[in-house]
Amino acid sequence: MKEYLEGKDLYIAIKKAAEVLVKNRDEINALNVFPVPDGDTGSNMSSAILEAVQWLDKVKNNNNLKEVLKALRDGLLMGARGNSGVILSQIFRGFTEALDGKKKITTKDFIMALDNAKEVAYGAVIKPVEGTMLTLIRRLSERAREELSEITDFLEFMDKLSIISFEIVDETPKYLKKLREAKVVDAGAKGLAYILKGFRDAIHGDTEVNIAQIENATSSEIAEIAYEDLTFQYCTECVLQLTNEDLTKEELDTIRNFLEEIGDSIVLVHQNEYLKCHVHTNHPGNVFEKFLEYGDLMKVKADNMKVQHEHVVENINANKEKKIEEIEVEDDEDRKWGIVAVSPGIGITNVLKSLGVNRVISGGQTMNPSIKDISDSINSMQYENIIILPNNPNIVMTAEKAAEMSEKNVIVIPTKYVQEGVSAMLGFDDSLEAEELKNSMTEYVKGIIPVDVTYAVRDSEISGQQIKKDEYLVFAGKDLKAHGDNLYIETEKVLLDFLEEGYEIVTIFYGEGSNLEDINNMINNIMQKEPNVEIEIHEGGQNHYPMLISLE
Repeated sequence: MKEYLEGKDLYIAIKKAAEVLVKNRDEINALNVFPVPDGDTGSNMSSAILEAVQWLDKVKNNNNLKEVLKALRDGLLMGARGNSGVILSQIFRGFTEALDGKKKITTKDFIMALDNAKEVAYGAVIKPVEGTMLTLIRRLSERAREELSEITDFLEFMDKLSIISFEIVDETPKYLKKLREAKVVDAGAKGLAYILKGFRDAIHGDTEVNIAQIENATSSEIAEIAYEDLTFQYCTECVLQLTNEDLTKEELDTIRNFLEEIGDSIVLVHQNEYLKCHVHTNHPGNVFEKFLEYGDLMKVKADNMKVQHEHVVENINANKEKKIEEIEVEDDEDRKWGIVAVSPGIGITNVLKSLGVNRVISGGQTMNPSIKDISDSINSMQYENIIILPNNPNIVMTAEKAAEMSEKNVIVIPTKYVQEGVSAMLGFDDSLEAEELKNSMTEYVKGIIPVDVTYAVRDSEISGQQIKKDEYLVFAGKDLKAHGDNLYIETEKVLLDFLEEGYEIVTIFYGEGSNLEDINNMINNIMQKEPNVEIEIHEGGQNHYPMLISLE
C-alpha cells in the first residue's frame, strides 16, 4: 500500500511519463484529424515534457516537492510547442499550483489537483473545443471525484485513473464530428493518457527510465549549419545558477560582448536565478570559465559540429540546383517595431524578410517552434515593440504565451497561414501606433483567401467526401475544395472557381512535390480563360505542400 507521494516519487513519475509518451509519439502524430502530413501533436507534447525532464534534472534535491513542482511547471512552459504543448503546460500548471505548499501528496490532493488542472486549462483557451485533451482532463477530474475519492492507496488509485483516462480517450469522437469522420480518437487526449500511464507505471515500481537523446538545437539552427561555412567548430551550451539572480544590465552586456568576441549564433536568456547560453565558438572552455565568475554551472554541452556540417554539406552539394540562399538583413535602428514570423521554407523566408520581417523562425507543419524559440527571437532584438506572425493555427497559442511572458510590448497578429503572414506585411507601417498597426495588418489578412495544396497520408473522410491515400487535396482555408490524382488539374479547377467570383491576383509559392514546368502549363491554361488575372510565382521551399497559394 502507498498512501502518499513525495517529491522523489513525482520526479521519477514525470520521467517515466516522458519515456512512455516518446515511445508512442509516432502513434499520436498519426492521429491527425485531417489526413494531411502535418501530424505533430506527439512531437509537440514530447518536446514539452522532455524540457520538463531537463528542468527536473537540475533540481538539487529531488525529494523537495516544492522544487520538483516548480521545475515541472516552468520546464513544460518553456518547452511547449503548438496548441497541444501549450495546453499540456497549462494542465500541469494548474496541477502543480494546487499542490504548492504540500510536503506529501495524498490521493485526495491528487483529485484536487486534477480539478485545478481542468480550471486552468479551460481558462487558457479562448474557445475550448470538446473531444480534445481538455475533455480528457475535465472528465478525468469528474470521474476521479465520483469514483475514486474513497481510495487512499495510490497503487489502486493510479491503476483505475489510467484505465479511466483511456476510456475517455475512446469517447472523444462522441464530442467531435471531425474525429468521427476521420475515424480516429483525439491525439492530444491520447498523449495525456500515455503520460498518466507513465505515472501509473512509475508508482508501481517501474522506475528504470531510458529516454532517447534528442537534439536540442532548434530547426532554424540546424538549417543554418547547412548553408554556412563552418567558422566555429563547437556548439556550446551551458546553464548557470547565478550567485546573485538580480543580474544587472551592465553585467548581461559584459557577458554578451564577451560571447560576441569569441563566437556567433548567440542566445543568452536570463530567467530568475538561471542564465542559459548558446554559442558557436572554437573555445568552449573559455565560455565555461567566464560563466563561473557569476555562479555555478548546472549543465554544460560542447558538440563538435564539424562532422554534422560535413554530412549536411555533402547532401547540399548533391542537390545544388535546388539550393536557395537565405538573404541576410540587418535591423534598422530607426524603426520602432520589430517583427518575428514563422516560415516553412527558405524561399518564403526571403519573401518575408524582403517585406520587413526581422527574425524568421523555421517552422510550420510538423515542426512547431516552442515558446522558448519565439521568446529568444523577441529578446534578440533591440526593439521594445514587437509583432509576431505565427502563420500556422497550431502556433498561435504558443506565440500568445511568449507574448505574455515578455516584458516588451508584443502584439500577436493571429495569422493561421503563411500566405496571411505575407499579406499582413503589406499592411505594416512603422509610423503607426499599436492599435492602428494591428488593425492595418489585420485588414490585409482579411483581404486574401489562402489555398493550400497537399496530399493525403491515409484513407479518410472529410465533410462527407471519401479521401484515398496519396490523393492530392486542395483546401481554401479549412474547407476542402477538391481532391484527386492530378495535382495541377485539381488546383486549376479551384483557382478558376475563385477567379470567376472576382478575385484578380494569384500568388503561388511552390515547394516539395511540384514541378515548375507543370505549374507554368497550369498558369497558361488559367490565363487563356481569365486573361486579366495577375499571377506571381515564387519558390517557397516548403515541405509537404507542393503549392501554397494566395488569392486576392
